[in-house]
Amino acid sequence: MPDVRQDRVRLVILLHRKESMNVDDFQEYWRNEHSQVFSSIAVVKKNLLSYEQAHGNSEALEQLKQVGFPVAEADGMAIFEAVSYEKIFECFTDDEYKKVVVPDEEKFLDRGKSLAFPAGIVNVFDDPT
Repeated sequence: MPDVRQDRVRLVILLHRKESMNVDDFQEYWRNEHSQVFSSIAVVKKNLLSYEQAHGNSEALEQLKQVGFPVAEADGMAIFEAVSYEKIFECFTDDEYKKVVVPDEEKFLDRGKSLAFPAGIVNVFDDPT
């Protein structure tokens, strides 16, 4: 039976765009603008091992609905990886994050609808190809 990794954790946040923004503009801004803003702050560079964005795929979403899967109506998923949750949380409580990143998030995110999920990592299998 695979074990939960002890060397790192993840925080996954389901994101919702502002209602005034269309999906394409949301994905474009998040991928090209916000990623640079977020990645530029010192605590992120120091504390995170990985930051990934998972952008929604409307065609796959519709296919899942057609075969009966309930689906999350989110626009994307941010995935943060670090050696501990404390290291991740330090990013979100940092003064530079609050001054630089939060105002940028407010341009494209409906922060009140976003949902966070702290996740221990269990690698069942991992194909390196």
